[in-house]
Amino acid sequence: MHYYQFNIGDYKSHTDHLDLLEDLAFRRMIDWSYLHESPLPLDLNVIAKKILMRTHTESIANVLEEFFHKTENGYINKRITSEVEAFKAKSDKARKSAEARWNKVKAQSDSNANALQPDSEGNAKQETVTNKQETLNINQEQPSAEANEPFLIFSYWKEIMEKNEGAKFTAKRLKAVKARLKEGYTLDQIKQAIYGCSVTPHNQGKNDQGKVFDCLELICRSGENIERFAGNAQQAAPQQYSSITERNINNIQTLDLD
Repeated sequence: MHYYQFNIGDYKSHTDHLDLLEDLAFRRMIDWSYLHESPLPLDLNVIAKKILMRTHTESIANVLEEFFHKTENGYINKRITSEVEAFKAKSDKARKSAEARWNKVKAQSDSNANALQPDSEGNAKQETVTNKQETLNINQEQPSAEANEPFLIFSYWKEIMEKNEGAKFTAKRLKAVKARLKEGYTLDQIKQAIYGCSVTPHNQGKNDQGKVFDCLELICRSGENIERFAGNAQQAAPQQYSSITERNINNIQTLDLD
């Protein structure tokens, strides 16, 4: 976890009696536990090394005794353990939900592609001039994968963020998406960024305002946002993604994206 809520009043009420070094050790131990999502090592010297307080093992021992519980796997803090488990559960649920939805889309696309195959074979047996004319008409009418990318991104965003049908692909959202695509960010990268936003606690309401910040325009507002949220996705589920750029899109609604 790269983010956790910190209640200043609650912390102060429980730690006012700590001296300066004990307070520093406690904060660093908390940060390490959240960041690595694991208990502190059992070896006191190892803890001291990891939090860069090698000469202050006594302060570390005092904090462990008061705020942590020793287990066979290491020292744990009940509150940290509870919040880490909740974060992992949410990340796993979002990953499975996204995977199921996209597998369904892929299955439907493959089914439509197979249904078109007999017609394609039949057309190949017609006269050469007629066949060429029909092929020309198909190419003129059918949108390219590149033209459909913004719509695919918008559809994925609605599914991941669980937006209702009232969510619109506004001009502002479209402009941001097309800008990132023009800069060279791929469909997969933007998809990862959307998923990354869905598992970023701050953007999902765990902030001082208690508000959710998951708008597609925000995610695609800059290349830096794409990279930051994509990084969060990799932290949450690094094996989640496979390329979708070759998916069949014949059955997807065409939008006027010009």
